[in-house]
Amino acid sequence: MLKKITTLVSLTAISLSIVSISAIAQDTSLKVGIVQELVTGDLMCYATLIDENGKEHYAGASFEICADQDYYLNKKVQLTYQEVNINDCQSSEPCGKTRKEWIISKMKIIE
Repeated sequence: MLKKITTLVSLTAISLSIVSISAIAQDTSLKVGIVQELVTGDLMCYATLIDENGKEHYAGASFEICADQDYYLNKKVQLTYQEVNINDCQSSEPCGKTRKEWIISKMKIIE
């Protein structure tokens, strides 16, 4: 029973994080940050970054970035953004609807 509750709490937290990230995914003000977390979602990769003042930032990113998460985690990176069409359906299944989002298209590790 405890395992089920823990799993439900974890899934709820992930869902809330993704909703929060989606709401602010167009914030392209962060140009340099430390990669704290990369999570592959249904619509995009979700990145958590820390700026030079220790503040957390959330942004969408390309799936290719999540695929290389071990390379980027805990590294200081320079961010490049690109406006792309993102699936805008109620599920991960294609429905023909899209919306434009600014997401991180490249991360360059800097020293």
